[in-house]
Amino acid sequence: MSLLLDLAYGVGVALASPLLAYKALTSKKYRTGYRERFGGVAPREGEGPCAWLHAVSVGEMNLVRPLIEALAKERPNWEIVLSTTTYTGRDAAAKLYPDRRVVYFPLDFTFAVRRAMRRLRPDLIVLVELEVWPNFLAAAERRGVPVAIVNGRLGERSFGRYRLIRPLVARWLKRVARFCVQTSAYAERLKALGAPPERVVVTGNMKFESAPVAQDRLKAELQTLAASFGLGADEPLLIGGCTWPGEDEALLDMYPRLKAEFPALRLLLAPRQADRFGPVEQLVRRAGLPCVRRTALKEGVRGEPGAVILLDTIGELARVYALGTLVFVGGSLIPHGGQSTIEPSAQARPVLFGPHTGNFRDVNEQLLAAGAARRVADAAELEAALRELLANPEAAAQMGQQGRQVVDANRGATRRTLEALEPLFRTSQPKGTQKQ
Repeated sequence: MSLLLDLAYGVGVALASPLLAYKALTSKKYRTGYRERFGGVAPREGEGPCAWLHAVSVGEMNLVRPLIEALAKERPNWEIVLSTTTYTGRDAAAKLYPDRRVVYFPLDFTFAVRRAMRRLRPDLIVLVELEVWPNFLAAAERRGVPVAIVNGRLGERSFGRYRLIRPLVARWLKRVARFCVQTSAYAERLKALGAPPERVVVTGNMKFESAPVAQDRLKAELQTLAASFGLGADEPLLIGGCTWPGEDEALLDMYPRLKAEFPALRLLLAPRQADRFGPVEQLVRRAGLPCVRRTALKEGVRGEPGAVILLDTIGELARVYALGTLVFVGGSLIPHGGQSTIEPSAQARPVLFGPHTGNFRDVNEQLLAAGAARRVADAAELEAALRELLANPEAAAQMGQQGRQVVDANRGATRRTLEALEPLFRTSQPKGTQKQ
């Protein structure tokens, strides 16, 4: 099976090589980390036990912060090595965990994963959400290293695709020692695909704990943050968070009409992907609106009065949500599945999103049931809902408070995850007994 997978991966890389070469020439993120991606990480020097924790990108790196802090406190003799897949994830990890070893996750070629494991010598592997790469799991099993999934989730679309190859998926899932999943629905889907039922535990969503809390008692800090963005105390702020193509255009189209009715209104756009910062700035300027980048504000450039703010930084949005009067969460007006609504809700901000929210369905249903969010069908309905809430700030504030209550009620996933992982720490094999 490993040989067939390697051949399939090889064919895929060969077919994609012209595009990969072009991207490597035009973008720094596509020409970094190749040695590590093929398993060439520097050998781990320490001889103590090691937990290898993998988080794909920025969002996952942020959400595991409470787990990493708890592990460091409760198991100080364990070395924690972090891996990520994306360039932005690597950059965020280096900033979030400056004292931790951070590497790129190996591509799922047999030689690459075996090489990485031989050099890192993990005693336990923790994968965030559902990173089940078959050759990687096989290599871990060969070395006797238990693998755990934390904050696991399996959406309906992914579940449908995996069911088409259920015999293969079942084989892969049986190599995972523990599944710590967000909801009972995800648990049932994993079991239906062949995950051993006794290994599946519902622990909740760690995003509820990793999100910064509302800063009601930190008014001075919030005022300082607002001033750094050039926001006046009487300027309501509409935030378009984690937007995708089509959504920035919709917000920019409705913004002048909303501003005509609410002259003090400001708009902040936070594109989901860093490579869209430039194109979104061009969209703003083509709409005839002044624009100022967050990085320029940090350097002391204030921009034109009332300019649209472009959040062109990574890892700052969760805190910036505290400045919002209203928050639209992207990936939802287009069929992408939606982005997380937990962070703005934790900041007690009213949330609006479109019809495509399969990635966070359970969270959003809770918010809707609590009156903490609005679901809109399209851009026209979004504009109408924004207009209504801007005209009724008391109702908007009440929505935000309800959202924070939902977040608070869902905390505790980190502790439950640690309890579920405890047997794996106890049974991790000494390195001398692992197969090479």
